[in-house]
Amino acid sequence: MEKQVEIHAYHGWGGDDSFWNPLKDVLPKEIIFKAANRGYFDKPFFPQFEKDSKVRIVFTHSFGLHWCNTAVLSKADFLVIFNGFGDFHPVNPKQRGYSQKGLELTIEQFGKSPKNVLEVFRGHCFSPQENPTILLDNINVEKGLEDLHAMQSLQFPILDLDFGSTIITVDSGKDKILHEPRGKAMLDGHVGRTFHTVFEEAGHALPFTNPNDCWSYLCSVIPIFRRYENNS
Repeated sequence: MEKQVEIHAYHGWGGDDSFWNPLKDVLPKEIIFKAANRGYFDKPFFPQFEKDSKVRIVFTHSFGLHWCNTAVLSKADFLVIFNGFGDFHPVNPKQRGYSQKGLELTIEQFGKSPKNVLEVFRGHCFSPQENPTILLDNINVEKGLEDLHAMQSLQFPILDLDFGSTIITVDSGKDKILHEPRGKAMLDGHVGRTFHTVFEEAGHALPFTNPNDCWSYLCSVIPIFRRYENNS
C-alpha cells in the first residue's frame, strides 16, 4: 500500500486509550494507530501526526470529539464520529430538562463516590453487552468533574470543521447514554462529503463492542480502507 494511513482516536468520558483496542485489532497492521488518553486514570497522551502521513483520519467516541484539539481535526482528511454529540442534552424541552437534572445529579455523586458513578456509567455505556472489567483506581476526580461540568453547556458547531474533510457519523439504536442518535443532525450545514449510519442493535460503546461491524462499514465509505480490505 503506497499511501501511509494514520489514525488518531479519542475516547469518551470515563474511559481510557484501551477503549480502542478491539477496533485497533481488526485494522490492517500497516495502518498507524495512535490512541489518545484524556487522563482520567493515568497520564494524558495527545498524539501528533507523522510528517510523512498521506491519509490522516481522526476517530472520536462520544465526549472524545470535545477534547480533541481543533488543530488536530483541521489536519484530518476524514473525521469519524462514533455516538457523538454537539450538545449533550436533547433539543426537546422536556427531555432536555430531564437530562440536565440527571447530569447535575451525576456531578454531585461523582464528587462523593467517583468509583460507584463510573461503574454505573460503564454499565449503561457497554449495554446491551457486559461491562468489561477495568481497574477503576487512581481516578482523576478533578478531570472527571471538569468534563462533566463542561457537558452542561458545551456545543460543537460542525460548521467549524469546514476545511474540506469528509465527516462520517456512526450511531447506535440502543444507546443508553444519549438515548437517541445525534450523528445525522451534526452533519447539517457541512459543505464537505458526509456519511451517516445507525447500528440498530448496538449500544453506546459501539467501537469496542462491534469492531468488525465498524471496520466493515468504514471500508464502504473510506476508499483507502476499501483497498486494504480488498487486498487482505
